[in-house]
Amino acid sequence: MNADESQASIVPRILRQARARRNASDIPGFTAVFGDRTTPGITQAEVAQLAGVSRRWYNALESGRSANYSEGLLQAVRRILDLTADEWHVVYRVTHGRAPAEAPVSPLADLLPAAIRNLVEQSPTWGLYMSDLRWDMLAYNSKTLEYFPWMMYGLNVMEWALTWPEARTQLIDWEDEWALPMIAQLRVHAEQYRHDERLQEVIDTIRGDAVARRLWDSPNLPSMTHPASHRPRRLYLPRQGGTEFAMHLLAFAPLELPSCRLMAIMPAEI
Repeated sequence: MNADESQASIVPRILRQARARRNASDIPGFTAVFGDRTTPGITQAEVAQLAGVSRRWYNALESGRSANYSEGLLQAVRRILDLTADEWHVVYRVTHGRAPAEAPVSPLADLLPAAIRNLVEQSPTWGLYMSDLRWDMLAYNSKTLEYFPWMMYGLNVMEWALTWPEARTQLIDWEDEWALPMIAQLRVHAEQYRHDERLQEVIDTIRGDAVARRLWDSPNLPSMTHPASHRPRRLYLPRQGGTEFAMHLLAFAPLELPSCRLMAIMPAEI
């Protein structure tokens, strides 16, 4: 920040510059929702819609007005605008008065055998990632980031898929093909690990979202504990415009860590 630049002006400058340089094609599902974009930059209204808030509320943030901006909104803006680490820390400190908290680290992270981590991170062909029983990330490879750039921020898989507005943009037929099966899996874990405090935090976060809470109580939840490998799911990918892609999701459980889940993401024909 320049010596003569006030805190009230630095957040608007950072957000406007990030919005002006943002390549819309890097945002999964952007073209399908808003149409083709031939020049860099996205609008305030587009950021607001992707973040799940009103344009007026996002405008208040970008204008530097003090308000009770939620953690979820700031995290969404961070990803939508692809803020650098320095930009993110400044925006968060100015709006919240403190440094941003680190993403939760799974207690199983240190127990993940090096050979398994290498298998996941060095696999060159399919997307691979591993999460613990709470769906907190343990490892992922570069191919997975081509599909889901949000993983670099350490987000919980269930929280992202079930509560973040951009997930509902990227994941096609979100409610029936993604949300309901995932909630069914989560509810099984809620019974199996009912005394796990971190899992309960994840559930509370999901149930705090009005749409996800309605689905949690749905009488039409499927009877399943893992993704059906024979049934591909459709989604939009970064830098692929409005093209729909179908992916098989294959779930495996390592014998050394049976409570964890190794996921393989394999392209399929639509």
